[in-house]
Amino acid sequence: MTRGTSRTLAIASGLGAGLLCLAASAQTAVPPAGTTTRTATFVVSVIVDNDCLLSSATDLDFGHARAHAVGGAKPQVAPSLQVTHLTVSCSKNTRFTLSLDKGNVPDSTIDRRLAAAGDPANTDRLQYQLYLDPSYSTVWGDASGVAGNVSGIGTGVVQTFTVYGRILPQERPNADSYSSIITASLTF
Repeated sequence: MTRGTSRTLAIASGLGAGLLCLAASAQTAVPPAGTTTRTATFVVSVIVDNDCLLSSATDLDFGHARAHAVGGAKPQVAPSLQVTHLTVSCSKNTRFTLSLDKGNVPDSTIDRRLAAAGDPANTDRLQYQLYLDPSYSTVWGDASGVAGNVSGIGTGVVQTFTVYGRILPQERPNADSYSSIITASLTF
């Protein structure tokens, strides 16, 4: 019995050695990494929209308005001039219109913009106007067709537009701090 067992072991050992030889020869038949290349392609795409960005303007601060009387007349507010800037950045060749509303003060219009007193008990209004040009001749409108607006074409870089402000000649209102909130709109 010992012999039979040994033979079986010898056969099994011989079989295992043959499998090892087969495995070793199969490994040497596989080509080394990097000798065969397969490729695939994909598309990179992006859509550039007609888009614009309107940056907020700095406040238009007239400072202290002085009053003076002319030839015995009631004191008038001396016209005061000031500017602010709006910046627009639009995609290349995007057409846009930049407009300014009448402000948030009741009874204000594009033709007659008003600033309200800070003290709620003071019902006086201060008249001012916003213009497109440094000669203060073209009123900046709200795109309703009542006055002028800025129309332009995007360049892909920031464009700066100047708003020219002027306090209009008028009877001097009560001493107070007057203000109005203007909304700039960019349509494209």
